[in-house]
Amino acid sequence: MGRDLAADRARVYGAMRPGGDKSVWHWYRIQLFDPEFHCVAAYRFGQFARHVRRRHRVLGVVLAALHRMANRFVNQVHHMEISPRATIGPGLRLMHRHGVLIGPARIGKHCTLHHGITIGERVAKRDHGIPEIGDNVWIGPGVIITGAVHIGNGVTISAGSVLSKDIPDTCLVAGNPARIVTFGYDNTELLGVPDGA
Repeated sequence: MGRDLAADRARVYGAMRPGGDKSVWHWYRIQLFDPEFHCVAAYRFGQFARHVRRRHRVLGVVLAALHRMANRFVNQVHHMEISPRATIGPGLRLMHRHGVLIGPARIGKHCTLHHGITIGERVAKRDHGIPEIGDNVWIGPGVIITGAVHIGNGVTISAGSVLSKDIPDTCLVAGNPARIVTFGYDNTELLGVPDGA
């Protein structure tokens, strides 16, 4: 939990102040007042609670109860839901939290997600399959990704796209249904991943 959450925080910190204020107060302000970071932190805490529960039943039950309260707050106040069955790599960046639904899915490291997206299904059946999203993927507002699709590394998904088929690495996709617009698309500036990450 600690390393993943630190990578998530670094994405927020770097995006808010690239080359600017690197004060300790700014770092704490992100943790206290950034609602997108709170949503990601609640998910990371839930993953930690699940891990602890496998080893220490009593402590795990207490942590799971705390996670349920935090998750309810995130659902009700921020209108966002991340399934505990989702596996998300470090460096997740939410650009805006409203209307985000992440069901059971596998998401790589340093991904950027915008508002109004659906990844997977809330109650995905095991035989239906779950989306697998690679590293360094940028997902625009209003995107829907369902089914057993594989999205490669470095993919950029334009706003309003609906994906239900596999996408190879470093492509720009758009449309409903989504089609590949460009191969070899560089989304480095869109992602804003800090140096050395």
